[in-house]
Amino acid sequence: MSIDIDRLSIRVSGVERDTGRHLGRLVAERLAAALQLRPGEASLERLHVEVAARPAESPESLAGRIAAQVALLIGSESALEAGR
Repeated sequence: MSIDIDRLSIRVSGVERDTGRHLGRLVAERLAAALQLRPGEASLERLHVEVAARPAESPESLAGRIAAQVALLIGSESALEAGR
């Protein structure tokens, strides 16, 4: 199985650049585990997800919630494509 994500862009307000990069890497790692799609099952030009950090939430927890939301939306888009 191969899933290509050309670009992952995360905009995080109120954190330092290094923290944002770390969060991006964590999200990418979690997406690799969460996306269990066969090639061609989903193709999206752009996906917008907005997730608010909880007070005192760790980057690991936030990354997990972001990845879960992205995987859920990609799965939903994949199901819509299959029904066409």
